[in-house]
Amino acid sequence: MVFVCIGTPRIIGDSVGPRVGSMLKKAGVQAFVYGTLEKPITALNLHLYRKMIATYHRSDIVVAIDATMGDIADIGTVKLTDGGLRPAGAFRNRSAKLGDIGIMAIVGEKEGDMLLQLKVADEQFVATLAEDVCRIAETAARTA
Repeated sequence: MVFVCIGTPRIIGDSVGPRVGSMLKKAGVQAFVYGTLEKPITALNLHLYRKMIATYHRSDIVVAIDATMGDIADIGTVKLTDGGLRPAGAFRNRSAKLGDIGIMAIVGEKEGDMLLQLKVADEQFVATLAEDVCRIAETAARTA
């Protein structure tokens, strides 16, 4: 199993992925983990990770983890998707899907100034969401 944890620690609301990656590494999860607070996967380097995963992890299950925006009623929830996810999908980015499974933490509303929402997100709220995602990912790694 491979976890690809996407986001940047420079923007609190977008830091769910790298927070989860760091937690998974610290917990010693039995899986490959890419994207941490120290070495984040962002729009600038995602293409390199796509190539590396395609080369070295062809037969592995790839779980993509990212923060996203959603309906107001869904803020604070975690959504699982079959078929991966589109990184930066909240910004209507038409990048290719990544992963076999997607884990998305809904950090804000998909209306208004989404970048501003990510920048001013409450750090404790994001940390709690990251812990929730980490528990889901750890369970997935144990049962794979």
